[in-house]
Amino acid sequence: MNKSAIARAVVMAVTLSAVSFAAFAQGQPSSEEAARVMENAKPLAEQGNANAQYNMGVLYDEGYGVDKNYETARSWYEKAAAQNYAKAEHNLGIMYQEGHGVPADSSKAAKWFERAAEHGEPAAQNNLAVMYVRGQGVPQDLSKAALWAARAAEAGNKSAITNLPAIAANMPQSRIDGDNVNIRSQPTTDGRVLRQADRNTQVVVLDTKDDWAEVLFPKEYTVGWVAGFLLAGTPAPLRAEPVQTASAETNTSTVAKDSSAADNSQPASPAVADQPAQSQALPVRRITGNVVNIRARPTTNADVLFQARKGDQASVLSSDNDWREVRFEDGRTGWVAGFLLGE
Repeated sequence: MNKSAIARAVVMAVTLSAVSFAAFAQGQPSSEEAARVMENAKPLAEQGNANAQYNMGVLYDEGYGVDKNYETARSWYEKAAAQNYAKAEHNLGIMYQEGHGVPADSSKAAKWFERAAEHGEPAAQNNLAVMYVRGQGVPQDLSKAALWAARAAEAGNKSAITNLPAIAANMPQSRIDGDNVNIRSQPTTDGRVLRQADRNTQVVVLDTKDDWAEVLFPKEYTVGWVAGFLLAGTPAPLRAEPVQTASAETNTSTVAKDSSAADNSQPASPAVADQPAQSQALPVRRITGNVVNIRARPTTNADVLFQARKGDQASVLSSDNDWREVRFEDGRTGWVAGFLLGE
């Protein structure tokens, strides 16, 4: 399993939105196009138009037709963000993530990505998913990572479509054990029916609550709740595939980027000590995922021996690439992906 196989993802660069009064063509605008957008956008932005304020931010952020000025860009983005303009919120996240005109701050970046994600921006949804995979600016949580990646993938975000299978492959798998099973919006029979599922439909288990399970349908990107007794156990996950760094996307919502250490392109797994010397105490780590598979061998093709829960403690016995052999307090041993262990 390659290093960062489950965590490698991309950062979305700032892009220009298509606006009714002067949309840029895809790619970097000419000086004439930039001047035309500035001429049309500035008076509207000063009158409080969020779309125009966003585009003013992009002009100064990228230096299109003006000298690049992150402080001015951030000011315009903040004005648009105050009106819940999702793309401006997303770009503020990028500024804090990469330290553009502000000290790099992953917590602030995550908050802006979350705001933009909740307002429906797919690029921010994907970036928030990556941050949950890495535990960067937010607690590491694969369930939330899969949830946000699914929303972004459903909206057509190419990076999320690539990332989601690799995230899901390292989570508990199950299948529907019933005919015409209702998948609901909440863990209760009062929840709205989102869809129905047939027997043996593959699902990924994100969370459990009482007698219900929150599941992801990886092919359709649907997330919902199903009564626990309608799931047929938890067979081994599908074979994990590394998340690939996406090539540059040319639509108006996402452009892949693989540059600085501040981006999401090279997530680091939590540090775990290699096999200790006999005279040293075994390092103790905690499980960071909600429900984590413990395997017979250091590969996702190995049998699942049992499952561990978030917060369970285990001693690290040895390592094999990105896998760790661990022993739990009750004496059970097995292998777990290293990024699922934390201090």
